Amino acid sequence: TKSFSRSNLNGEYFLKLNAGHHLIKFTYTGYKELMIDIDINENEQKVLDINLVSKTEELKIVTVSGSRFEKRAAEEIVSIEVIKPAQIMNTANNSMDEALQRVPGVDVVENQVNIRGGSGWSYGAGSRVLVLVDDMPMLTADAGDAKWDFLPLENCEQIEILKGASSALYGSSALNGVINFRTGFAKNKPKTKAMLYNGMFGNPKDKSWKWWGKQQPGFQGGYFMHAQKFGQLDMVLGSAWFSEDSYLQGDLTRRGRVNLNLRYRSKKIEGLSYGVNSNVQINKSQTFFFWQPDSINGTKYYQPFGGLDDSSTTVNKNQGQRMNVDPYLIYTTKSGTKHTLRTRWFRSKNDIPEKQQSSKADTYFGEYQFQKSLNSENIILKNVNVVAGLMGSYSNVIGELYGNHTVFNLAPYVQLEKKINKLWTSIGARYEVNQVDQYTLEKKPVFRAGVNYELDKATFLRASYGQGYRYPSIAERFVSTTFGASQVFPNPGLKSETGWSSEIGIKQGYKIGSWLGFIDLAAFWTEYADMMEFNFGLFLPKDSALGQVNNPQDYLGFKSINVGETRINGLDLSVMGQGKMWHMNSKFILGYTYMNPTLLRPDSAIVANISGPSNTLKYRYRHSVKFDIENSWRKISLGTTVLYNSFMQNIDEVFENSKPEENPFGVIFELGTGLPTTIQEFRKKYNKGTFIWDIRLAYQFTKEVRSSLIIKNVLNTVYAERPAILGAPRNFTLQLSVEL
Repeated sequence: TKSFSRSNLNGEYFLKLNAGHHLIKFTYTGYKELMIDIDINENEQKVLDINLVSKTEELKIVTVSGSRFEKRAAEEIVSIEVIKPAQIMNTANNSMDEALQRVPGVDVVENQVNIRGGSGWSYGAGSRVLVLVDDMPMLTADAGDAKWDFLPLENCEQIEILKGASSALYGSSALNGVINFRTGFAKNKPKTKAMLYNGMFGNPKDKSWKWWGKQQPGFQGGYFMHAQKFGQLDMVLGSAWFSEDSYLQGDLTRRGRVNLNLRYRSKKIEGLSYGVNSNVQINKSQTFFFWQPDSINGTKYYQPFGGLDDSSTTVNKNQGQRMNVDPYLIYTTKSGTKHTLRTRWFRSKNDIPEKQQSSKADTYFGEYQFQKSLNSENIILKNVNVVAGLMGSYSNVIGELYGNHTVFNLAPYVQLEKKINKLWTSIGARYEVNQVDQYTLEKKPVFRAGVNYELDKATFLRASYGQGYRYPSIAERFVSTTFGASQVFPNPGLKSETGWSSEIGIKQGYKIGSWLGFIDLAAFWTEYADMMEFNFGLFLPKDSALGQVNNPQDYLGFKSINVGETRINGLDLSVMGQGKMWHMNSKFILGYTYMNPTLLRPDSAIVANISGPSNTLKYRYRHSVKFDIENSWRKISLGTTVLYNSFMQNIDEVFENSKPEENPFGVIFELGTGLPTTIQEFRKKYNKGTFIWDIRLAYQFTKEVRSSLIIKNVLNTVYAERPAILGAPRNFTLQLSVEL
């Protein structure tokens, strides 16, 4: 006879068996299966303390973001990439966006992330990739952007990246994908880790760009984390600080962060746990926006447009605060039904009084989720996983940039997954209700479906289709401001984006000698309707003609508009492996992505503001290559990272003034700023794509202490992250880490 038991949150379990010989099997997702033979005598009680061994193979990586329950990444219906904490810390990343740059198929253009070319650069407003922390949204209520430096890297358990539309599970802003940052819990053994690092920027390749004297610009920082159990209470306490005086004149960062995660596992009610996670950050920054054109002495690429004087500078000075408090409750019944209640209060505050750009945004979020694994004898209900829930949020924005606004969102959702032998099937649906202020109400259903079939022992074939939906952020609809000699106009009538994303992929595990890993190849196809992008043009008041306004230049600038239908398709390849090479332990990841981002039926005004001759979407790369390898021998490890992006074909034409016959506003922008000439010259000179090479060397002094030297941009490559701002020159970081 068969008997079944599921452990509680403490790992405790109970089996009632008849006297005799038994074979007991212990299983847990992500760990190797364990079989034990045991003999039970009449009325005998035995205690078995079992330790399972983690599956170390890359093919056995476990994620929760794709299905909302633990599942091998190889069995998911969509492409998923996973970042482990060591990959972040070993490469001296002090902010999450730097780590994302090394993920195949993912690019970050000045803090704005896109997956497989789904987004470009939109001046810091709006995101088509939903950023989560512990399954809850962490995009600001005003700009709809991610604050990468706010994410607690010191308490990172795993980062999961879903490529493709995931709106059915996660709602608006998951149109292009999801990045889920998962924090860790205290384990049975207390753990303490700390790191200190100090870095310095080297001189630029062209010494005339150097504005500093003998004191090189640089940065320093550190973090601390302690995790421990106190009886039924689990605690994780973390903190971090960072200070930088940038290679860009006037650009600086100061920030400090403290976070605390608490979880209590109830003794009285088996399966019940509750707690609160919190994170608080105070930051000060000055942000460089455009370089300084200088026709006499040459362009001052590392110095800001308008200089450093408060009356003329384009450098933004900001005193900011970020805070989130996340109470939650999880109850798992003896039958395995799981009830989860998550809540969050997230505040983002920016104080920029000099330019009247201050804002305060509060988001109140709540989600109830039900999970159940059905093991009915009924063939239809057998091996079915049910995930259903209700998600709601309310946001209140008070700002000089946007005015005062409220946003309300409500969304029920359900997803069913069934395993039939080696076939996983998945179908999900969501109904979004969104209201801005008291007058704009939208209702939108979205669907998602996919399959994953295990063709062979380590061969997985998948196919998926998902609809997407994103309503405009407050910034995209209501922003009204100036930067330099240009303006940004509001567009209250901006329409929401809709679209769909599909892919066919195959994941092949391999074992060659001591090497094992996988190869993943996916073909993807995404289409959007009413895509939103900022466009430069003449935006006259409604029902006004050019001859009816006194100063037409007052209506010249940028505005977020719907650019119509777009299509992005291509190929995404990832290869991962670990093994031995020349008596060294080695692990690597290689990624290549080809993208074809296209405007399908743009009107003449949109085409006029594209710098190139084609209908290629702005601020995208066609080809992207990412490679990282690390070799360890005894106490020494040596690693290298190579990043390549092809030349960015199209930017806003007004920044180049390359088609004055089609877009006469570029001439006016040139006269007012002098920027287009310098940007065009730079893009003509540096038009072969960007090749960045980093190296790192580490020495393990003891089991607890490790020291590393990281050199980024070894070749001192000159490149622009986006128009009129240069990427970092060669820089050096020395870090010391301790883990107890």
